[in-house]
This record gives sequence, structure tokens and C-alpha cells, in this order.
Amino acid sequence: MSGAQTGADTSIQNLSTDARVAPEGVRTQNINLTIPALGTVTGEGTISPGGTLNYKMNASLSGGVVTGITQLAGIGGTGGGIPFFIQGTTSDPRFMPDVKGMVGSQLKGGLGGALGGLTGKNPSSNSPADALGGLFGKKKKQ
Repeated sequence: MSGAQTGADTSIQNLSTDARVAPEGVRTQNINLTIPALGTVTGEGTISPGGTLNYKMNASLSGGVVTGITQLAGIGGTGGGIPFFIQGTTSDPRFMPDVKGMVGSQLKGGLGGALGGLTGKNPSSNSPADALGGLFGKKKKQ
């Protein structure tokens, strides 16, 4: 995380969630964590009575971290964030990338642009072939 100047302490600007604690475990929804040095983390998940974690999260990075991590993940500049899971247990949490979510975000962004061209919402595209060519990263023929 080059560029992130967090120091020995982590400054949290905001932490909010809707939580339900019951005999069957803890359920948290609408998690919103803002760390000025890194960005915003949102998501939801559960903690079982035995301490098993099952969280689906999304990190929208900002500042110096954006240039390194989001470009490495192939999503630099899209603003979509980086989806990830928190699994394992409360005593041994594991943070794992949601590769399917990353690919889905990339496809959604590409298809959205291509479909915009097909529906006339992208004035730079003159044909369906131009729109689909953009989806696969091919340049338009002049």
C-alpha cells in the first residue's frame, strides 16, 4: 500500500452498521467504514455462534493507495472499488479477493459502455460493431 501514510495508529472517520445479535449469531448489514488514509469499506455479513466469519465487502480506495492497488487489480479510475471476502474465524480472520466480483465489475463496465453505444447513448460510437469492438479493447478502424 505504497502512498498510504497511516503511522502507528489508524484514524477512523466513520464506522456505522445495522447489527442483529441473536442466538444463531451476529448479522451486520450496511457496514460503512471510512478511513481517510485508505478510503471507504462497505458490506455485510455474519458471525456464527462458533466465531466463523462470512462477510462480503467492497473497498473504495482513495489517495495514494489508488494508484498502486486499483491499477494492479485492473480497475484503476473506475470508482467501482475492490470486492473481497472476510472468512475464517474471529481469532483468525482471512481477507480474500472476490475475483468473480472483480471480473463482474469489469464486464459490467465494459458491457455498459458497449450497450450505451448500441442504444445511442454513446455519441462517439457509430455502429454496433464499434460498440462491441470497444468492449474487447480493439481500436476503431479509421
